[in-house]
Amino acid sequence: MTRKFKKNLETKANELSRDIPKHIWDRSITSTIRREIALTVDQIEQLRQQHKKQFHKLLQTECHIGTELKQLQQRIPWYTQQQSPDREKFHQRLFDIEKERRTLNLRLEEKTRGLEDKLLSLINKHEQLNF
Repeated sequence: MTRKFKKNLETKANELSRDIPKHIWDRSITSTIRREIALTVDQIEQLRQQHKKQFHKLLQTECHIGTELKQLQQRIPWYTQQQSPDREKFHQRLFDIEKERRTLNLRLEEKTRGLEDKLLSLINKHEQLNF
């Protein structure tokens, strides 16, 4: 799905989920579909918030490691060999963080795609019933 289509899909879903009647547990089919739409929108938002927190933690760790590397470089005399075990350990940790970031990105994309497909299906069902 293109970014614009995803945005339109979420806007439509938000509109439908906002219009949930006061009798939320109404047994009509359209009310049931609206509840499912609201739940799916909420799941997408929670998923994004969860991944945002994980990305923020990775960024904090990356900054901490970068600071440690800078401090290590200041302590090492310029005439010594630059390949110290501590330096290599920090670079490996930075590499692992980047690897974890890519993995999280792929997982987020896969989970979001599944929820967006479900959302599109629910919106289509709702539109067919209201036709």
